This record gives sequence, structure tokens and C-alpha cells, in this order.
Amino acid sequence: VHLDDNELENLKLCTGYVAGFVDPEVRDRSDLFDVYVNLSDSEITVSQNAKEAMSMGKLHKEIGNFIVQAAEDTERTDAQVIKDISVKTKEILSNLMSLADEAENSKLTLETLKQRHYPPATENFLFHLAAAEQLLKI
Repeated sequence: VHLDDNELENLKLCTGYVAGFVDPEVRDRSDLFDVYVNLSDSEITVSQNAKEAMSMGKLHKEIGNFIVQAAEDTERTDAQVIKDISVKTKEILSNLMSLADEAENSKLTLETLKQRHYPPATENFLFHLAAAEQLLKI
């Protein structure tokens, strides 16, 4: 995605998105992200608006470390790093879907998450991930 008005308008129409930006200036546009992963500098930035909702728990740190380690591996191409992140994302989503309640049409409920007694940051992350992936029953 470029910092082009048409492309940005299309993103804003989405309820949630993961976008790869080609313009480094996006790091100064915290209105465009909750979490910004800069692979070339091996850094992760959480926007001020999302800090409370995105407080990092163990799962966040594991995902962040995975992304940074993949990016730092000089023997891996960008395409391989993208593939690694894609595989990890599918793994996380598969685990999330396994929590869904068949009686609720394979949707996840907040009650189901609470029954698992996850730490608050993990519960919050999984709740929002389920919402973003349209796996949440409200």
C-alpha cells in the first residue's frame, strides 16, 4: 500500500486490516496503525491510541520476537520472511478457531475466552483477533 489518498480511503473502509506499506513515512502516521512492524529496523511500535488495548502479554512477545528474528535472518529473503509470518498467522488463527463453540456456529464468545482463564492481555488480544477475523459472536 502506498500513502496514496485512494488506497488510504479503501483501508479506512475496512473494519480492520493488515497492510504492508512501501513508504517509510507511514511510521509517522499513527492514525493508520495500531501496531507498526518495521522489518528493516527490527522494531515494533504500538500507536498511542492502541497502547491500553495492546498491552503486551506473553503471546504478543512471542509473536513479536518471531517476526524480529525472521527479519534479522540475513540468509532469508523478504519473500521467505513473508511466508514465515503467513504460516505463523495461520497457526495462530487455527488455534483461535479451535476455541470456537460449535453450538455457536463455530463462533467464539467472550464467555468461552473467560472460561479459559487466559491472562488479561492474552484474552484481550484473542477477543480482538476473533473480532477482526469475524469469528466473534456478540
